[in-house]
Amino acid sequence: MNLRFSMRAPLARRAVFLSVNILAAACVYFLVVDPVRRWMEGRAEDIAGRRMTLSRYEAVSAQERAVQDFAKQVADSNARGELIAGATSGIVNANLQARLKSLAEAAKVTVRSIQMLPIKTLRGAALVGAKLEVVAPVEPLHRLARALEGEPPLLLVTAATLRGQPAFWGPVAAKSAPEEQNIDAQFEVYGGALSKETP
Repeated sequence: MNLRFSMRAPLARRAVFLSVNILAAACVYFLVVDPVRRWMEGRAEDIAGRRMTLSRYEAVSAQERAVQDFAKQVADSNARGELIAGATSGIVNANLQARLKSLAEAAKVTVRSIQMLPIKTLRGAALVGAKLEVVAPVEPLHRLARALEGEPPLLLVTAATLRGQPAFWGPVAAKSAPEEQNIDAQFEVYGGALSKETP
């Protein structure tokens, strides 16, 4: 029996030694290695996020030359009078309304009203608009429509509505030609704005 115990003693000692080493290795892993591994994974995710942010910033900085070229192009266009000038959208709108009134007077059209429209954005450009309501025969209206989109500053007619006025009864209506009958017209006109305030 003593012989059996003595033979089992080295096996038991080996088993205890192995168990203690496995337990110590597990403790070292869970207390030191695993937290360090998790910290490293977290840092790797932070680094990946920062790399994505850096790549976005590099893409923006790569566009700097294109933005400067576009700003120069806009400044050149404004120097030639292609855009309506003004420090604020209110001033630009007042300039637009004055331009519309002068075009209508030059075309010999009666202006009923000019109303401000909400600012629109088209391809990054702020467009200030006005609704022009006029009354005139066909030929002056045609001259006005050509003048609106013809000369600088750049004006865009986004909508136009024409309505014939009913002819009055009597000898005047019978003698007047269709070209001389008045037409109610509404034009929604937008112009480019170099505004310093946010639209």
